[in-house]
Amino acid sequence: MTSELAKNLQNLDAFWSAMSHSPELKSEQKKKRKSKQKLKIHNNWPNKAWQADFGLDYSEKVHPLPVGKSRVTILKPTEHRSEQVKMSLQAMVLPLEKAQFNRSSQVEVLTQPDDLPSWAQACSNAFGYIIVPEALLPLLKNPNATLFSYKVDGAIAGTAIAFQSNDVMGVHQVGVDPNFRGQGIAKTLMHHLVDFAKRQDTRLMTLQASKAGLPLYQQMGFSLLAEVYHLEPSQEI
Repeated sequence: MTSELAKNLQNLDAFWSAMSHSPELKSEQKKKRKSKQKLKIHNNWPNKAWQADFGLDYSEKVHPLPVGKSRVTILKPTEHRSEQVKMSLQAMVLPLEKAQFNRSSQVEVLTQPDDLPSWAQACSNAFGYIIVPEALLPLLKNPNATLFSYKVDGAIAGTAIAFQSNDVMGVHQVGVDPNFRGQGIAKTLMHHLVDFAKRQDTRLMTLQASKAGLPLYQQMGFSLLAEVYHLEPSQEI
């Protein structure tokens, strides 16, 4: 694993850990071996189950995947696993030293809990799944997290979250409401986030990109690091 990939995953682990999740769990075999790699599970959105290094030893018995949760790993499952790939994202990185992009006056920082429902609804519309405002509340209280919104005539049209871990600024939940797509909002958000990250004296920007987001990120200079798999239980016939 390269240092840049390690920093990408460390940021993702720190971001998800900042939200509500259950006590860390580990399999009986791992308990006997006193392994430090434990399984973390979100209580609600983003509904993930993961290990800090996003690895998983497929030769060992692990906890069954909880209903409604996705197990996230950088290790591709075999055909004989009880889990299948629900989706995969591309871990990416952008060195910030030479990146030059401008901020936008239409991008605002969310600071008040009363604004969380409208932000969560806009983000839900963008991604096509329900995001509960309560899951975002810990981020408002976390000094490493910043929630951004792109507004059009007072309405939230785009969303993004920046989460800092050491010299890395991770970007999460960059989405645009379907009613506002095709206006360059995602590009404006990302340019604003780069400017924000540089002002925080971070050295790298990391993210996990969907297929739809790849062209924008590659155009901005992001490099591919690895595939990140989101797994769900296999459907038995």
